Amino acid sequence: MFWVIVAILYFILAAVAPAILGLFVNRARPDFSALTLSLRIVFVVIALICLAATSYVHVDSDEIAVLNKIYGTTSLPSEHIIATNGEKGPQAEILTPGWHPWFLVNVIYQVENKKNVSVPSGKYGFLNAKDGTPLRPDQYLADAFPPEHELDMLDAQYFLTRGGQRGPQTTILTPGNYRLNTYLWDVTIKDAIDVAEGSVGVVKSNVIAAVNFGNMIAEKPSTCLQKRVSTSSSGEAVAAGQKKEDEGVLTAILVPVGCIGVWEKALQPGRYYVNEAAYKVTMISTRVQTWEFKGGYIRRYIDLSLDQAGNLKQTERSTKVDVPQGAADPAVTPFVEGWLVPLELRVLAQVTPDNAPFVVAAVGGLKEIEDNIMVPTIRSIVRNVVGAQGRHVLDLADNRAELERAVEEAIRPEGLRAGIIIKEVKFGDVALPPELLISRLRQQLADQLQVTYQQEQKAQTQRIETEKARATAEQQHQLVEAMIGVQVSEQNKNAAALRGEGQKLELEQIAQGQRAQADVLGQDRVLTINIIQQLLKAVEEKPEIVGLIGRLVPQTVVSTSGQGTGLDSAAAILGALIKNGGGAAPALAGPSSEK
Repeated sequence: MFWVIVAILYFILAAVAPAILGLFVNRARPDFSALTLSLRIVFVVIALICLAATSYVHVDSDEIAVLNKIYGTTSLPSEHIIATNGEKGPQAEILTPGWHPWFLVNVIYQVENKKNVSVPSGKYGFLNAKDGTPLRPDQYLADAFPPEHELDMLDAQYFLTRGGQRGPQTTILTPGNYRLNTYLWDVTIKDAIDVAEGSVGVVKSNVIAAVNFGNMIAEKPSTCLQKRVSTSSSGEAVAAGQKKEDEGVLTAILVPVGCIGVWEKALQPGRYYVNEAAYKVTMISTRVQTWEFKGGYIRRYIDLSLDQAGNLKQTERSTKVDVPQGAADPAVTPFVEGWLVPLELRVLAQVTPDNAPFVVAAVGGLKEIEDNIMVPTIRSIVRNVVGAQGRHVLDLADNRAELERAVEEAIRPEGLRAGIIIKEVKFGDVALPPELLISRLRQQLADQLQVTYQQEQKAQTQRIETEKARATAEQQHQLVEAMIGVQVSEQNKNAAALRGEGQKLELEQIAQGQRAQADVLGQDRVLTINIIQQLLKAVEEKPEIVGLIGRLVPQTVVSTSGQGTGLDSAAAILGALIKNGGGAAPALAGPSSEK
């Protein structure tokens, strides 16, 4: 407005330029008219420049310009705050980046440059419209525009002329930059929803609208039929009937995707830009859950020991077992045979993705199931099974596996009623009454003493055997020599027997040979041959006999006149040798016995 006033002043100055110039210049001058014209032109140009300063708008590339009409002929209806037909007040029209010449725009309108709305990655923009058609009484959020017109609705002119509703919107802004008329839109940046791996997102919808959540796409339903479901014996959600066996079974109401209520399908792991005002997403873990019942009791002990005299001594002590952080509940304490026996246990459970909507609709979530349904149920079942008639306290130690199976079989149907699959039940530490263990401990101690005695006796026997082996080893060389001597004697005996046997056989062979010779040659000739053999053998052993025979032969003559035998001659020679004592024979026998 300032520049307009300045421009008007300069236009006035241009009109009165002759009078102004006459104050300083003589009107009689011949160039007075030319000077007046020049002065008027200057004043008009300045006035036009002042007007031009109010007749354009420049918008940067990351901005928009919003207009608020100050001077107008018509006013907006009371129920609207944004003009769509040039009324006085905030305008639906915006100016995009660039130069915009518009005569007296800065005079007629209040122009403000605004930054574009930026929605970062992992976020979404929640829209709230300040103008539009009022919401219906049954509405919580404004009706969403069709998916193909979601960007068109951001144009205030389009939104207001196509029935856009005032208030929080179902449609949201996904990550990106947007040119929004800030007179119409308020934008709040919120976090997207991440469904972690091993979980699903159960959706409770507050609106009826078309859905496009990646793996879950549905058009806007024309009708929404509710489904009353319960769990079957297999743990799957099925339509609930009106039979008597349905009594005591949890039931829930589920609706198709896009309707108001808990959807019958859940969001799979991933990132979703979900309007948290329109949809409440409850995360349900589909991993195996561990519920532990631990601590919260006093554990008593009775220790047995032996003194130096071998007498048993009992010592009682106790410790407090606290409930650890993260435990579902303290240990269960069943009543067995008049004893309260603290029993720790662990239960493994799982919710399947298909059962997750039923769990949320029927109970609310895993924590609610754990606290309100499963923990009281498990405690009751353990007390009933373990403390049943006929059970004994020591069964918790001796028949542990059987009791675990019995408890698991009793808990599993109760879990299925709530949409929970019980995977396993395992007992932990059992605080058995120490009084019941005394006799067993005594028996174990006696057995241990007996084993110790047997081991000591065995050790003594082994020591004796070791000493005996050591002594044997020290005398080993003598034993070896004696054994070798025995073996040598045995071998000599065997050798002597073999030699005698050999000589016997030799003599027998010789005798057989001699008998054979005697049969052929006659006994006298055989004797002669033997004598000669003996003589030759004697000569071989004593060569000096050869000289003796040489001296003997010429002097001794043995006659064999035909009446004697070869034996007589040989006998005569040997007799002469023996008689002379090895000297020369006196004579040799001739053909006749005497001369």
